[in-house]
Amino acid sequence: MERVNSKILVFGEYGVLHNGMALTIPFSKFSGGLCYPANAEESAIAVLSNKGIREFFKHILENHTDETFKLNVSELSRELDKGLFFRSDIPQGFGLGSSGALVAAIFLRYLEKAGDFKDELKNLTMDRIQSLKSCLGALEGHFHGKSSGIDPLSILINKPLLLKANKEIVKVDIPVYNETGKNVLFLLNTRIARNSEKLIQQFNNACKKEEFQQKLETKFIEYTNAGINDFLKGDTESFYQNLEKLVRFQLDEMDYLIPEKYQGIVKQGLDTKDYYLKICGAGGGGFMIGFTQNWEKTQQLLKDEDLEVFYRF
Repeated sequence: MERVNSKILVFGEYGVLHNGMALTIPFSKFSGGLCYPANAEESAIAVLSNKGIREFFKHILENHTDETFKLNVSELSRELDKGLFFRSDIPQGFGLGSSGALVAAIFLRYLEKAGDFKDELKNLTMDRIQSLKSCLGALEGHFHGKSSGIDPLSILINKPLLLKANKEIVKVDIPVYNETGKNVLFLLNTRIARNSEKLIQQFNNACKKEEFQQKLETKFIEYTNAGINDFLKGDTESFYQNLEKLVRFQLDEMDYLIPEKYQGIVKQGLDTKDYYLKICGAGGGGFMIGFTQNWEKTQQLLKDEDLEVFYRF
C-alpha cells in the first residue's frame, strides 16, 4: 500500500479560516501508509491505530455522502477486521498533517475509481480541486471539529499549493532549493504535543471580540498575504519586513498560541533580527517555523533547541 508524505503549512495558519492566503509545501522526511502488522512487536501499535480508524469509519458512514468522491466502505470495513492500521512516523499534534495524511491515505485506497482519480491528479481543474477540498475537509473534521481540507488536499497533490484569498487553489513554483542558499527555513521542535481542536476554539473565541477581528482582517492577513507574495517572487527584502510584522502580531495578539517558554525566544529573534520564529499550524507546541539569513548565528542563539533545516534558497 502506498505511503503519503507529511506537509508544512508555511504560511496561512488561522488566517486561512478568514479569507486569507495560505502556502503549503510537501515534507518528505515524514510519511505514513496503511498496512497490516508485520510482527508481534508492531501488534500493540496496530491495535490502537485500528481502533482509531474504526472511530473515523463511523464518521465516514454518518457524514460522507459525497457521490462525486464515493468511498468503498465495505472494503474498508473488511480490511479493518483483518487488522489494518496506519503505520506512520509523522509526529501527532506537531503541525505536519498527521490526521491529514490518514485521511489522504484512506481516500486514495478506498475511493471508487481510484485509478482514474490518480490520473486526474496530474491535471485537476479548479472546480474539481474545490470539490475535493470540501470533501476532504468534511472527512478531516472528525479529528479537529472543523477543517479547511488544506492538509489532506496538499498531501494528496504532493506539490506546493497556494490558496488564494478568493479560495482559488493553484500549484505554484517556490524559490529553487539551494543547499548553500543564504535564506534558511527551519523547524524548531518544542517537544510539546498539543490539542488542535482546543486551540482553534480559543482562537474562535478571540474572534468574537470586534477589536481583534478587525486587527486580524486588516493586519494579520495583510502581513500573511504580502509575505507569501514576496516569498514566491523571491523579494527577500520585502519578505523579511512583512515576516517581522507577522511574527510580532502573533506574539502581541496571539501569544496563547505560543508556549510560554518560547515567547522569549520569539522576542529574541525580533530584537536581534537574526531569525523570525512563527507558529506552525495550530500552534501551542509541536513544531515552530523559523526563517533566517544568518543560519550560523541562529544556531548559536538557539543552541539548546532541536533545529532542522527543511528548505533553503
